[in-house]
Amino acid sequence: MQSKASKETKSRFLFRHLATLFSLFFIFTSTSSLAAELNLAVASNFISPIKQLAADFEQETGHSIQLSFGSSGKLFAQINNQAPYDIFLSADTTKPKALIKKQLALPDSFQVYARGQLALWSLKPLNSSDLKQVLLNSRRIAIANPKLAPYGKAAKETLQNLTVWDVLKKKIVQGENIGQTYQFVYSQNADIGFVAFSQVLATNPQGWTMPIPRSLYSEINQAAVILTRSKRIELAQSFMAFLIRPDTQDKIATFGYASELE
Repeated sequence: MQSKASKETKSRFLFRHLATLFSLFFIFTSTSSLAAELNLAVASNFISPIKQLAADFEQETGHSIQLSFGSSGKLFAQINNQAPYDIFLSADTTKPKALIKKQLALPDSFQVYARGQLALWSLKPLNSSDLKQVLLNSRRIAIANPKLAPYGKAAKETLQNLTVWDVLKKKIVQGENIGQTYQFVYSQNADIGFVAFSQVLATNPQGWTMPIPRSLYSEINQAAVILTRSKRIELAQSFMAFLIRPDTQDKIATFGYASELE
């Protein structure tokens, strides 16, 4: 027959054992939550800002961000082919809207997060202060593919509005995306190129830059959406809220974008 003291000892042992198991379960579930990861497909022009913003989000929340870069058109095609992204940050609004129409993105997640600015850039001094004359004097002009990249479309619109597209199209070299266009100029395979103003700021400004008047091209609104196949919808929503927060928008503006809040 067990004594009263023995029963109390066993009860305390059982209680401690259960408490330990509960603590381990809590730690395990908490650690799993902290280890959650978001996969973002990001347009090439936004590489520098998103690296900084992803680091800020990770530090603030304990979650991690996996980044994949490419032209908006290429990423759009990957998403259509079941690429396992949670969020798509496009350089335009057309592709996110198309994904919503195909029910591949959540309609209420659509958000413009930045407005791009186009610039003409050269490593050598520009030969005129007049934009049209600079273009006419150039040997090779780099632009992103207008069919794939919104900055390429904006470059083509600029040349058309200056009525020099037909005259200059033989001088044009096309990059697959705005990152490759920048490299054409940097490697001097083109003497000038239409790039994102944010790229020039991000690479320790060198050379000569001429901002393109906003009246010459359609507004470059960059939109993001959460993809329907995401298994981390709540975390993705948290990131989207972080992306349009006023302090985050202020940081985006320092990278050469017009703020969504302006």
